[in-house]
Order: sequence, then structure tokens, then C-alpha cells
Amino acid sequence: MNKTIIIAVLTIAACGLSSTALSAPTVSYNPANGGIWFQNDTGAPLANASILSTSGKLKTASSLLDIPGAYKDDSELPFAFTYLGLPVGLSFAGYIVQPGSQCSDLQFEYRTSSLTGPLIQGGGFCFPEPSSCAMTAVSAVAFWGTARRGRGWRRVV
Repeated sequence: MNKTIIIAVLTIAACGLSSTALSAPTVSYNPANGGIWFQNDTGAPLANASILSTSGKLKTASSLLDIPGAYKDDSELPFAFTYLGLPVGLSFAGYIVQPGSQCSDLQFEYRTSSLTGPLIQGGGFCFPEPSSCAMTAVSAVAFWGTARRGRGWRRVV
């Protein structure tokens, strides 16, 4: 029973479902459709939040959505866009990145309290591929079956 619980927890963690409570702002990018999601858990609006593409893989300004309470600056597209006053919580910026773009091409930068404060570099922000989650789930089922089968043999002997 304990092995089953451990395997289930590891499977959920591998798919990224356990990382819902964070204190630093994060960005999620889905390479399949080019969607960008901001998650601001700082407790206050961010002074600015920017996405940069070193190779200019961002789409046109019409793909960048309005976020209530924030001002969008799309003057540097296709290389960068910025939201000023990004509100607390989850915000969807739109399908602004060209689908299939590499995660290594994108960068996330933000300032927490004022536009003159230090610029903070965010980390990597790609969703796991659906096939990665499927492989993790299949592996977890295989481990569970092996553990259950091994336990059954011990009872017979």
C-alpha cells in the first residue's frame, strides 16, 4: 500500500500538478499551441513581466490578449512583449509564441515592486509534453504491477 501511494505521488509530481503554490512569479509555455500563462503568487501586482525571444519567434500584437488591470506593451514584437502592473493570480496572455518554438529561445524577466527595482530573471517554463506524462504513467503502472506481483509471491512461499 505504501509503495502504491509513493508511486502515485511521484507520477503526479512528474506531470507538474503538485506545483500549484509558489511564491515567485512563473510563466508556463505550451510548445504545441504557443500559449503563455503568467502565475503571480507574490501577493501584489508585478511592476512588469516580460517575455523575450532571442530569435523573434513571437507573433503579432493581435495575438497578445488584454489582461484586466495590466497595461500591455507590444512595441518590441516579435522579440519581446511586456505587461505593466500584472495582477495577482493566473493570467493568460494568448497564443503569442509560434507553435513548436524551443523553450530555450524564450526568457522571462520581471520586477516586483517598481520599474526602477532590480530586474529578476525567471526560470524555464515549458509544460511537459503529453507523451512524457504518458510514459511516466505507464512506468508507474509497471512498478505498481511488479511490486504487487512480488508481494503475491512472498505470500505463497
